Amino acid sequence: MLTGCSIGMDVEALLRPPRPAGEQQKIQQALDEYINSTQQKNAPGAPGGYVLKYPNSGEYRSAFVIKDLDNDGVDEAIVFYRRGIEGSKINLNFLRKLETGWQSVCDIEGASTNIERVQFADLDSDGILEVLTGWNMDNLRDKQLVMYLVSGDRLIERHTDLYTEFIVGKLTNLSNDCVMVLHANSAENITTAKLLTTGIDSITGQTSLVELGSTRLDGYIQQFSTVQIAELGNNLRGVYADGIKDTDSLVTELVYWDGKQLCAPFYNKEKNANTTSYRKALLPSMDLDGDGTIEWPIIRNLTGYSQSDKDKIWFTRWEGFDIATNQTKEKFSCIINMTDNYSLLIDKSWEGQFTLSYDMQSHTLTLYSLVIGSENKPFLMLKAVFGTEPTQTEAGDNVLSAEDGAPELSEFETVGNVRFYAWISPEKPFSLSMERLRYMFSLLQ
Repeated sequence: MLTGCSIGMDVEALLRPPRPAGEQQKIQQALDEYINSTQQKNAPGAPGGYVLKYPNSGEYRSAFVIKDLDNDGVDEAIVFYRRGIEGSKINLNFLRKLETGWQSVCDIEGASTNIERVQFADLDSDGILEVLTGWNMDNLRDKQLVMYLVSGDRLIERHTDLYTEFIVGKLTNLSNDCVMVLHANSAENITTAKLLTTGIDSITGQTSLVELGSTRLDGYIQQFSTVQIAELGNNLRGVYADGIKDTDSLVTELVYWDGKQLCAPFYNKEKNANTTSYRKALLPSMDLDGDGTIEWPIIRNLTGYSQSDKDKIWFTRWEGFDIATNQTKEKFSCIINMTDNYSLLIDKSWEGQFTLSYDMQSHTLTLYSLVIGSENKPFLMLKAVFGTEPTQTEAGDNVLSAEDGAPELSEFETVGNVRFYAWISPEKPFSLSMERLRYMFSLLQ
């Protein structure tokens, strides 16, 4: 292994995979023919060769993207590649499958040397997919969105935009897809969301993406992590976006089109911030209870426990948004264990009556009854055993033997190579049973 030095070569060239097989091999052969023919025609004396380039994120991670773009029942292909000169921009080669085989019909230069992702959407409801590409820009924090129309045998660039994150989907009551662009300008503390749909550009008179509406978000967001579309009710859909404010805090923004304007109900204009969903932990929003809506966590203090950041365990209250009242609402409380990847629902009647500890080495969570002036007594122990861990402590197929006088733990859940064991006390006020524990316990997705 080479370390500690730079040899001035393209890493992707060094790590280039074997030549593809099957349909991709036929596509690459057509690309080879195109590149060789243009090389001989335009620059016969120049160095030849090319490097396939791979999107960094998103659903499509291959240099070969094969999809039926024009809805004719026959796939087309787009190949991302860079010619042999290091530092040159990536090209998009558009190929069609003819009776004689694959043929390159269009080749255009992309926006930069690094393709971040590619997505497809029918933005104008004509049955033909538009191509949405995201590009990492050299020496810039922003990324660039470029939208291409498929017109016959051509890819035509029709819109560019700076973005921090974007998402595509049905976000209005119209039949076509829309694009929501999120942009964080940390230099000026201005974060915006704008909703784009197809229309006629007022300057060029051509079909392009036009702004349907825009709104401000928390101005101190540095970047976005989780971004997802979810049902809100009343035939509305919205975008939930987790914005990272610094190294250890998040806010969840909700942005939706109400039929007249783009709304961001958690944004406080006077503070230029979102205090509604702020938490000093990198805990993402999610559909934790499986009801089809998104919730976000609020961190709660727990008497006698202060190791959340170290253990990656938090006592949380999860909230949701009620579109009918335009208000947030408390949904449930739970312990989130990000180390072992599960949540544990906490009954309201328990609040103020328990604390916890966590042993990182043994992956054991212990809940204690909290009684002022008395010793805290354990009433629940929950241990995760991973498939790679030694199992000499097992006393039987479903029991972990006691260690140092601790009670025996019984297996109650197995997922993949992880087994979960528990010991419970039936004493009041918690009145636990294995059946109730299974109801309280959920794996994080």
